[in-house]
Amino acid sequence: MFLALINQYKGLPKQIYIMLVARIVAATGAFVYPFITMLLSSRLHFSDQEISVYLLILAASYIPSALIGGRLADLFNRKYVYVLVTFIANITFFIAGFYCYSLSVIYLILIGYFFSNMGNPVIAAMMMDITNPQNRQESLSLCYLGANLGIAVGPLNAGFLFENYTSWIFWGNAIINSLAMLIIAIWIKDTRPDEQAVKAIIADDSRQAERPASGGTLAQLFKNPIIIIFALIGICYTFSYSQLSYIMSLHLEEIFGIAAGSKYIGAMWSINGLVVFISTPLMVLLFKKRNALLNISTAGIGYVLGFGLYAFTQNIIVILLLVIVWTCGEVLCNTNTGVFIANHTPLTHRARFQSIYEIIQGTGRAIGPLLMSSFLLNHSYSQGWLLVSLVSFSAVLGYYILYRFWLFNNRKTTRSKNNLTG
Repeated sequence: MFLALINQYKGLPKQIYIMLVARIVAATGAFVYPFITMLLSSRLHFSDQEISVYLLILAASYIPSALIGGRLADLFNRKYVYVLVTFIANITFFIAGFYCYSLSVIYLILIGYFFSNMGNPVIAAMMMDITNPQNRQESLSLCYLGANLGIAVGPLNAGFLFENYTSWIFWGNAIINSLAMLIIAIWIKDTRPDEQAVKAIIADDSRQAERPASGGTLAQLFKNPIIIIFALIGICYTFSYSQLSYIMSLHLEEIFGIAAGSKYIGAMWSINGLVVFISTPLMVLLFKKRNALLNISTAGIGYVLGFGLYAFTQNIIVILLLVIVWTCGEVLCNTNTGVFIANHTPLTHRARFQSIYEIIQGTGRAIGPLLMSSFLLNHSYSQGWLLVSLVSFSAVLGYYILYRFWLFNNRKTTRSKNNLTG
């Protein structure tokens, strides 16, 4: 079993291993974002309301950022687009290090993340270009695993710097992300499919959805609405997951007090990172032969149980054990989402489709705490967790219905082809 877990990651495209190193390095340099709230509160003395407004503006800036990045990546050399926007972001963050006690820093953070977020759909499209349906799940899951390893280290290092060396969370973010950018700039070739690769995709009946298409993004989305439906159902998952940074903190503080509650939150995320590291190879090995939609539907069961059972316990051991349950759901969902999008996106629109998906998902993350705060005005935290479980269950059903529809449509298409050839 152990050898099978390791061997599934052998023989992947060479550029995937380079992307893996770049993703680990970039995630290790994720210094700024985890400490924005603390920076605004302790250094700039923003009120809770002012912080929430700023975070909402920061989240809203992702919409034009992702749209522009996706459009540029589908029009021009993807690597050059990524290097350009990342370079601008890193320069901005480095400058912000000199103004971390000044109000100017809030504008520099906005600019920095605007350009940084432009790179997200570009990287996603590059990963789609490098992989094919046969190695896509292993490739994307390996990079997902690497990014989580980096994230486990980055904020920890930034935590030691924040109190006495606040400027270095900006400088460190800029320097380390510049190293990741250089890895891609030097060792990754332009990933956009050449003429030979395009012909191979056109000739492959199993990759019909990836064939090049003409027309704008909206026109293609209406022709291929499964991506929009897929993303809209996914809002339920992102709504549920966003509660880990909102209702979970409030609930633990109510049960154990702020001192113990903050420690348990840290323990929760440490367990989450450990489970991601251990379970990702196992999940891929066990589920990679199943349909991605069915896997994503199954993943929601982890959310339904993991989040729902928080309504019935105040035992910290049980609370931390449930982290394993919902993290397994998280891993199964995340290792299949990119696969599904890549397999159902025209190669000419990969970055733009990815940007649309990320925008819709970002909406779920943004409105999650806002909607839950309104619900909690007249309900308990336990009732809040039951609501989260119910929302997750609706996504389980939604994805399963979408899977059955896809299966029916696929069989119908196959029968039509057989009739024509017969």
